[in-house]
Amino acid sequence: MPKTSIFLALAALAFASLACMAAERLVFGEADESVAAPAAESAPLVPDDPQPATEQPALVPAESDCPNGDCVVACMEGLDSILYPSTANALRGKSPASEVESTILVTYTVDGDELLYPEINPDVPSRWQNLQENTEAHHNLWRYYTTLIPAAERAYLNEFIVYTDGKDEELAAVSQSLTDPARWNLMVDITDAEHPQDLTFTLIHEFGHLLTLNADQVEPNLAVFENPDDPDLFYEESLSCPNYFAYEGCSNADSYLNLFIDEFWGDIYSEWEEIDLEEDEDRYYELLDEFYYNYEDQFITDYAATSPEEDIAESFSYFILTEAPGGDSIAEQKVLFFYQFPELVELREQIAIGLCSQVK
Repeated sequence: MPKTSIFLALAALAFASLACMAAERLVFGEADESVAAPAAESAPLVPDDPQPATEQPALVPAESDCPNGDCVVACMEGLDSILYPSTANALRGKSPASEVESTILVTYTVDGDELLYPEINPDVPSRWQNLQENTEAHHNLWRYYTTLIPAAERAYLNEFIVYTDGKDEELAAVSQSLTDPARWNLMVDITDAEHPQDLTFTLIHEFGHLLTLNADQVEPNLAVFENPDDPDLFYEESLSCPNYFAYEGCSNADSYLNLFIDEFWGDIYSEWEEIDLEEDEDRYYELLDEFYYNYEDQFITDYAATSPEEDIAESFSYFILTEAPGGDSIAEQKVLFFYQFPELVELREQIAIGLCSQVK
């Protein structure tokens, strides 16, 4: 187990059902208190069969019982149950190729809090048509995301895409819009969205990418955007960048990502870069595992060692969902990194209040 095992430990089992209860209410509405609640795993976040559309109650964060955000610390103790050591690369980001091809079910245009103009994929296999038709579940997933992430932080989103690549593969992802490199798409695999803890952690992680890679942080590189499969062009464009050159473009000197890399990746970046250039997939993961175990105390999870972009997104997730760590490992320093930015401390409180409003 990593040296950060104490930091990663799950909260008491009494808290473990909170997020599950939140997700059940999110989809099905308030439960009848006279009826005993089912076990946490018995009711999925996303029902398998299409449900008749019903009017959903507005999701309003608590106010009077949480003045000045004073409820955040106590609520975070309950949210600790969301965190767990990363056990499968397939949940987020770069992962071994799935045996099931990814299939888009529905694409929605994002307009503030609303989903508009659904584009239905006509070529969906019959086994997934019921999930494609379950628009209530699509909107409930989106509503949950808008409860977590404040509206101002969602301004970069262009599309919300409901898709699947089969069970227990990639849960969610973000990517630049196909038409505008300054806009982004959020994708959620509806077949894997039935586990509230996994879903919540992954949505926060993917938002970490939006926070650190948006056009205010990283200048979109149009040449790379228009030629995504040209490694020579990518290399040429990177030479003109005085800071960290992400896939999306040149990071600003004062961007969260560039500051994070300057502080934590200086001694190991060149070693990681060699690994990242490895073209043989099996050898790549073998080298990446070795890299992680060589610097285990520097990464909050094994997945964080995948790249600087994944490292900052994982560290951000722990910043949002745990109290400030008290240790002095580099992994914990990465979590503490975000506390130097008042706007992120405020954002942490906003996200916590939104999530706490769902666990009551």
